[in-house]
Amino acid sequence: MSKRRILFTFFCVVFLVQGLQAQKREPGDTVELMNQIRRDKFDIYLPLVMRENKIDMWIHVVRPWGTDPLAYEFGSDSAVFIFTDRGSERIERAVFKFGEEIKDPGAYDIIGKEAEDLDQQNYYVPEDPDKTPETELDLRFKDLDKFVAERDPKRIAVNYSEKLSLAEGSEVRALTDGISHTDYLLLVKSLGDKYAKRMVSAEYLILDYLSRRTKKEIEYHKQMGHKANEYLAKEFSKIVPGETTLEDLAQNVFVRDPYGNEHANDDYMIQRGDMIGILYGAGDMRRIMDADVGGTGYVLREGETELPPEVKKIWADSMKVREILQKNIKAGPTAGETLELLIQKLEEAGFVYIDRDEYDKNADPEKTQVHLDLHAMGKGFLAPRISPMGPKWHWDIKIPLYHTFTFEYMVHMPVPEWGKGKHLYICMHDGVMVTEHGVEFPYPPAQGIHIIR
Repeated sequence: MSKRRILFTFFCVVFLVQGLQAQKREPGDTVELMNQIRRDKFDIYLPLVMRENKIDMWIHVVRPWGTDPLAYEFGSDSAVFIFTDRGSERIERAVFKFGEEIKDPGAYDIIGKEAEDLDQQNYYVPEDPDKTPETELDLRFKDLDKFVAERDPKRIAVNYSEKLSLAEGSEVRALTDGISHTDYLLLVKSLGDKYAKRMVSAEYLILDYLSRRTKKEIEYHKQMGHKANEYLAKEFSKIVPGETTLEDLAQNVFVRDPYGNEHANDDYMIQRGDMIGILYGAGDMRRIMDADVGGTGYVLREGETELPPEVKKIWADSMKVREILQKNIKAGPTAGETLELLIQKLEEAGFVYIDRDEYDKNADPEKTQVHLDLHAMGKGFLAPRISPMGPKWHWDIKIPLYHTFTFEYMVHMPVPEWGKGKHLYICMHDGVMVTEHGVEFPYPPAQGIHIIR
């Protein structure tokens, strides 16, 4: 997304950014809450997504060296999870672990025997010195062929990619696309020709599962949203014109001048007349749920007692855009179809749609310009993404019911009396959710511009 430049150089700064976020975000989750969410999803959504995707067995391999998108949800950083549709309302749940504790063993029907003596640092010393020491890879899929044959699944989903790149669909950290080539070969060997031929990619199944929200997740989302709003207000209250720098404030803080040049999280000293944007998050997107808020502050100039007319106008334009988005986003259509509809509605309302977060000097100088990046929120995934940004498959994903995402849109309003090309800028960043009634705000969105005296 265009306003998170401090987050988005994935392979260069992802681990640094993750560390910074860990310091600034409030974890807020508990073992009891996560266990309840896990079990609710197993009961409610596991049968649903497997049957919608026509999957009889789902084998999900979590490797101990990666960042698997489902490791925390399933409850282990190193295990083989097997979910089997055996015809009843409940999906059979099995887990075979290696070296890592299962955080919620009661959620599973079957817990396979672990290679208890296997030490990943000092592998077995075999009794026969001519034999090679055993490693985890020697034992990961042991006896899997018998387990699968007893259930005789027709379609077996496995976590490898064919069309999608889950890593490029993620935020803050790159999530793994699935099993390694070695794991794939070992799995094929263990299953044998008959069942190996029945394997299909689980990529869409994984996206479907991650996108579903339980009541507990939604409650947690609301709680984190309220916390984020509290934190945001505290950040604005710290600002003293001529003394406070952007880097004195937490999370994503930025100022743009009338030409569109930006300072972000640097040593820029906040001055009177500045419009300051802060994007603040609470929760833990790597685990349960993340909630983001955005706010804009204006520093009064000497002699000003209220917002000047141009600042009032850009806020009014931003609220018109919010109303258009809220009226026209619904569950069911794809993100791409929704984007096309929103562009049409924005232009009908007199706005200029721009496909990047940069003021277009060649557009009508009397019209406010709008850029959209309405991306998914929570769990670290951006798809479905109502935006021109990201890979095409982001736009092809349908918007599910109870989809949690961000009303992130950028408003560039020309101010002709300042001179050609000069403009004001606001980045809106409110958490929303799609329900049966359309778009709703699970926690209060930005209510106005913070006045800094």
